[in-house]
Amino acid sequence: MNIKDRASAIRRLLEDESFQWLFESVKQRQVNVFTNVSSTEEEREQAHAKLRALSDIEILISSVYTDERMYDKNQLN
Repeated sequence: MNIKDRASAIRRLLEDESFQWLFESVKQRQVNVFTNVSSTEEEREQAHAKLRALSDIEILISSVYTDERMYDKNQLN
């Protein structure tokens, strides 16, 4: 998949309400583990790992947009 197609696919995914709900729901569930005083250390560690994975996904999404901007800039030169 080329840079423009990948960015377009990511854009469609991020505009999808079901995906937005899913992503935010998973995030909120993990945050709730941290705010629940009865959570065990293992539960908090698992929640932390899941939040880091979601963060990695967000970073990857951002890099796709950066790649697209760089590609567009290079096409102008």
